[in-house]
Amino acid sequence: MRVGVVVPKFGHTSVERNLLKRRLRELVREFVLPLRGSCDVVIWAMPSAYRQNFSQLSLTLQSVLHRMGDCHMTVT
Repeated sequence: MRVGVVVPKFGHTSVERNLLKRRLRELVREFVLPLRGSCDVVIWAMPSAYRQNFSQLSLTLQSVLHRMGDCHMTVT
């Protein structure tokens, strides 16, 4: 499985973008990579992601992964 993280500027500074990218990459390591699947995943951050803290981002990503459950991925 390959995962890409895209964080558009949306008028934010490079410091804010890098912080969001680091948070998303950590969540990918924690929740996405343990899934078994032969698909490519792209996480595209929305403007609201800049306002979320780490735990809120975590809940959002887990919700999205739950909805993607039909993509033939299994947790190990």
